[in-house]
Amino acid sequence: MKAGDTYRNFIIKSCKDLPEIESKLLEAEHKPTGASIMMIVNDDEENVFNICFRTCPQTSNGVAHVLEHMVLCGSENYPVRDPFFSMTRRSLNTFINAFTGPDFTCYPAASQIPEDFYNLLSVYIDAVFHPLLTKQSFLQEAWRYEFNSENQLCYTGVVFNEMKGAMMSGEARLSEALNAAIFPSVTYGVNSGGEPREIVTLSHEDVRAFHQSQYSINRCLFYFYGNIKPSRHLDFLEEKLLRQATKLEKQAVSVPLQKRFKEPVRNILTYPVDHQEEDKVLFGISWLTCSILEQQELLALHVLEIILMGTDASPLKSRLLKSGFCKQTEMSIENDIREIPMTLVCKGCSPAGAQKLEALIFASLEEIIREGISENIVEGAVHQLELSRKEITGYSLPYGLSLFFRSGLLKQHGGSAEDGLRIHSLFSELRNSLKNSDYLAKLIRKYFLDNPHFARVILLPDTELVAKENKDEQQLLLSVSEKLTDENKEKIQQNVRELTESQEQKEDLNGILPNLALDKVPTSGKEFPLIKEGLSQGEVLHHECFTNDIVFIDVVLDIPPLSGEELPWLRLLVFLMLQLGCGGRSYKEHLEFLLEHTGGVDVSYDFSPHANKNSFLSPSVSIRGKALSSKSEKLCGIISDMLTSVDFTDIPRIRELLMQHNEALTNSVRNSPMSYAVSMACSGNSITGAMSYLTTGLPYVKKIRELTKNFDQNIDEAVVILQRLYTKCFSGKRQIVISGSAHNYQQLKDNKFYGLLDYLIVIPEPWENPSINLYVTSQGLHIPARAAFNALAFPIGDIAYDHPDAAALTVAAEILDNVVLHTKIREQGGAYGSGAAANLSRGSFYCYSYRDPEIATTYKTFLKGVSEIASGNFTKEDIYEGALGVVQGLDMPVAPGSRASVAFYRLKSGRIPVLRQAFRRSVLEVTKEHICMVMDKYLESTVQETTLISFAGEEMLRNNVLTLDKDFPIVPAI
Repeated sequence: MKAGDTYRNFIIKSCKDLPEIESKLLEAEHKPTGASIMMIVNDDEENVFNICFRTCPQTSNGVAHVLEHMVLCGSENYPVRDPFFSMTRRSLNTFINAFTGPDFTCYPAASQIPEDFYNLLSVYIDAVFHPLLTKQSFLQEAWRYEFNSENQLCYTGVVFNEMKGAMMSGEARLSEALNAAIFPSVTYGVNSGGEPREIVTLSHEDVRAFHQSQYSINRCLFYFYGNIKPSRHLDFLEEKLLRQATKLEKQAVSVPLQKRFKEPVRNILTYPVDHQEEDKVLFGISWLTCSILEQQELLALHVLEIILMGTDASPLKSRLLKSGFCKQTEMSIENDIREIPMTLVCKGCSPAGAQKLEALIFASLEEIIREGISENIVEGAVHQLELSRKEITGYSLPYGLSLFFRSGLLKQHGGSAEDGLRIHSLFSELRNSLKNSDYLAKLIRKYFLDNPHFARVILLPDTELVAKENKDEQQLLLSVSEKLTDENKEKIQQNVRELTESQEQKEDLNGILPNLALDKVPTSGKEFPLIKEGLSQGEVLHHECFTNDIVFIDVVLDIPPLSGEELPWLRLLVFLMLQLGCGGRSYKEHLEFLLEHTGGVDVSYDFSPHANKNSFLSPSVSIRGKALSSKSEKLCGIISDMLTSVDFTDIPRIRELLMQHNEALTNSVRNSPMSYAVSMACSGNSITGAMSYLTTGLPYVKKIRELTKNFDQNIDEAVVILQRLYTKCFSGKRQIVISGSAHNYQQLKDNKFYGLLDYLIVIPEPWENPSINLYVTSQGLHIPARAAFNALAFPIGDIAYDHPDAAALTVAAEILDNVVLHTKIREQGGAYGSGAAANLSRGSFYCYSYRDPEIATTYKTFLKGVSEIASGNFTKEDIYEGALGVVQGLDMPVAPGSRASVAFYRLKSGRIPVLRQAFRRSVLEVTKEHICMVMDKYLESTVQETTLISFAGEEMLRNNVLTLDKDFPIVPAI
């Protein structure tokens, strides 16, 4: 196809080659309806679609967010209660989700199997254009009244509880407050997710009206990516949707511009904490900058952000950290809305320090202009941004979807999609602009120093805020309750009864929802072959693949035995190593050198439990980096320096890093408690669980808090421990793991890997598991939250990957989630999410729920669900869907740059292809009898040994403890 061609009722508007990403961009329009289609065509097997609408809510009642949930609760062709979650388990999707953004709502999915891809697309198209939008789906997904066990009126609902949990985060409140201040008269100033107090003003009719006005074909962009022929996508759209649609006038869907301020806005607000601490003030300042259509200017602002704030050595960030006014600071650019805000956030501020930060920021920017910015730093920032554009990865998203967010949203704002995808030409233009020595100084003046359109928000910690907000909610409910007639009360109870009956009704989805046939399920998974070269100084392993001229190098070293006391220090060591000086460079010089020559370097550790015995570990540390092939020598030199010469004598720098680390960990406990709950619940069930808990759980958080608080007394001993551990762990025999093209690898080999194998080998002692005495019991840990995060772990013993019961337990977890937990905890209970997992390496089978209004009820549901599955209350169809869920995880695509490392760690843990194939076969052939047996043997028989961990508000925990059939002490989380 080429520009100007017609195909059926479509006209091809443009066709452009994109050699930088080995793709072709096609843009088309459906002539009868005006529908807009964008396709990126290449050889990638992971095909992606996205149906994206321009949605512009005018209040914070969450209407766009609620609608996103409700359209996925049944449609004309698929009139079932929950087609979205049903399709997640009836396909081998590699991604399926829905997003509510500031000015868009989109529905993406991805699959490597064409039939599966079109099954998902068929359900999504019908969902968004022909949803049922029933009253019951509103009551379930948005909000509803219920009477609790004490016959008191209360609110519940999935979105209500989701946002109640989300808005407990200080960072989330700061972000919303800044948006409201900087965008007072356009859609970006409202909370598109919804504020809980406003969600309860939303009506069913409001949602239906919003769908009618916002979800039309001429407000939609249909996006496709991958190796399926464009004509097949166009055929599908024509036959399944567009030929039945009526001609619509093209709508103007652009978001109006915000009227610019003559004076900045400054606000002081509060956010919830559970106990008063020093230096917990949050500070944010946000400037409104250029239009999204000014792509060259926006690219320059990204470069400026890296220059000013990219590392701790950056000129603005270093000044802020050195001031003592804050412990953490970061800058972000929201680059997919009509006008671009640049936001600087400081955390860990004192009240006095927060008041001084604004003046310091402006004074620092003036000073940076006077001093000038070195060419090396500018080129390093440009290099960093260019490499990030070239890398073939979507990080947490499919690569094809990440390209949509770079280009599709730009297109919907009236820009050129090609501009969001180009690399070389855009950067060539940028480099030309940067030849003008005043270019960056003028940008700083234009968008920061001389720009009155900014907002500054200070959030003060408030220990009474959760109680106040709970009281306000109760007062509102009381005023409603006092006006209820007996008829009103009966209507509320009737709504709940009818909703519960609907939720508990078992639906036969066969013949309604599409399902991926068994013969379409790949019989084997993908392998990434490694070419090994054994050399006297170590082993080199290479996986050949296209990486867009980027080389990925991972140097792995087995570590000797460590004591339980040393394990938390290992986590601290790998955190510090990247941020300290090495190779004779100060930490500032090191960070600038990294920025100039690499796309990033990371230090990590891995315990690698073996496939045939979980208690047999092969722990290692690694330094992993990436760089353009032309910078391979620099990358290898940096890794060599980090392996041999990290500077632990820079005490002021270590103090600064510990303060940052402590602040980040404290915030993570409050804002992301789910992982801590699971880690704690599983900690006593295996050596891997115990080691993970000591290095990533609350013990590590508390150790860093104590080390930071008493830094002067602790630092001398800490440096000795760190130096000893560094020598101990990073002196062994090196294994070098490389992803890249054959040409890139040959270049490394010809140059003897630039010295990575030139070192004095110290053979470490063979690993022995440390003796760890952990006794973690069920407990509640209070945090400033109005919803709970629950985890219940069953000990299952050493069920390794190759154990005959491993596959059955893994499938059983999927069935438990699909058949019981999703319905009882999410749909009926109103939690935002729930699930179950068999974590074999941690010796645990666990259930979990998050942003959950319940604790005791959820705990009982976990136990009842296990009993139901053990009793065989599930179907053959449930088994197949559970097996598909497991295979989904086995077949997730791996980014080219990670393939060598993934293959290496599979081998290191003994997950050789024959074992992986056997596990896959066991998953697909599992029987009902086997599932019932393992649930009874490993779970029903260990109920008394389970560990329940709940993170929630203190009042919520105390209200639930009386109805728990468990000892359940309540303690502060931190």
